Amino acid sequence: MPRMFRAMKKSEDDKPTVGRGFCELGVRTSEIDTDSEGNAIPNEKGMSVAPHWRLLSLFVMPRRLVAGGRGKNTHCFRRGDGEFRQEACGNGLELVPDSVNHGVVRPAAAVPLATFLQDLANTRDEWVIDES
Repeated sequence: MPRMFRAMKKSEDDKPTVGRGFCELGVRTSEIDTDSEGNAIPNEKGMSVAPHWRLLSLFVMPRRLVAGGRGKNTHCFRRGDGEFRQEACGNGLELVPDSVNHGVVRPAAAVPLATFLQDLANTRDEWVIDES
């Protein structure tokens, strides 16, 4: 599985907070496209990730780690250990890098939006805090 990082809020059990808000394990409405039937479609949109936490946007980067970081109460989480390349990264999920510094986790096929969100949530226990 590809190694990816995402800045997210952490729950009391040190795992990412699942949801559709800012810096949560999920996607906001603007981060995914749906078809006329409400299915999440596989295109260039999805949940943003990076190949290393140091490459995350300053907008989400925890303030305690980087000067200029604007992330409030966020932590850098890592999932996977493989090369940051396009491939399956969970049940119904696919990592698609769009540059050397960024990629998205998108649905591997058109599925109901609720299914895509559940597939992302099902990865929760695989994310670990990694800020080294």
